[in-house]
Amino acid sequence: MSVLTVTNLKKSFGPNEILKDISLSIEKGEVVSIIGPSGGGKTTLLRCLNFLEEADSGTLTFDGVSYTLPSVTKKEIGEIRKETGFVFQSYNLFANKTALENVTQGLITVRKKPKAEAEKIGMEMLRKVNMEDRASYFPAQLSGGQQQRVAIARALAGDPDIIYFDEPTSALDPELIGEVLRVMQDLAEGGLTMLVVTHEMSFARDVSKRTIFMEGGVIVEEGPSKELFTHPENARTAEFIRSVER
Repeated sequence: MSVLTVTNLKKSFGPNEILKDISLSIEKGEVVSIIGPSGGGKTTLLRCLNFLEEADSGTLTFDGVSYTLPSVTKKEIGEIRKETGFVFQSYNLFANKTALENVTQGLITVRKKPKAEAEKIGMEMLRKVNMEDRASYFPAQLSGGQQQRVAIARALAGDPDIIYFDEPTSALDPELIGEVLRVMQDLAEGGLTMLVVTHEMSFARDVSKRTIFMEGGVIVEEGPSKELFTHPENARTAEFIRSVER
């Protein structure tokens, strides 16, 4: 069953066409990675899917309901966002709130859950990312990897149908990347639906069911991850994989 299908999505900033007629579909429980050189439109695609940027044209079908992207209402955006999570590369945690408070903030203010219920869910999510022992710590007291794990717990707290990950390890020191990728792998193995923009080729190849290679605002090639990395059909895909796996 498809959780999300986007058709003919286009996005320009001024005269620069960033996304050129993108169409893709994500199945329930599927982990899909998007790889490609910087400036290819990967992050813009995620931001359009979660309405952080307004697409110029295209159709989004989410959980069986179709929306014309440029004319989606604020109410519809709010309803869709309640069923999605977003993990940013720069964590985006509230500096003045503890790890637990960062996770529970949306549950209390957006979903109107009682504080005690929100905190129970929050601790469960922190446990999932191995951060329950840091629940009372503020972001400044946490490493980058720990902060990103709190951000993942926050995205999980709403029990989303899909989580978008925007280069979740790109701001981390090399020794901290592994701890975040291990959490993401555990979530993938648990059946979470994930769309991941990443520079971590090992994650794309070994954890993702499917990988999309994007460049110049278009999907150049997509397919089962093992096949795409081992036997890419497009010469540009092969060149990119060789360059990043040296």
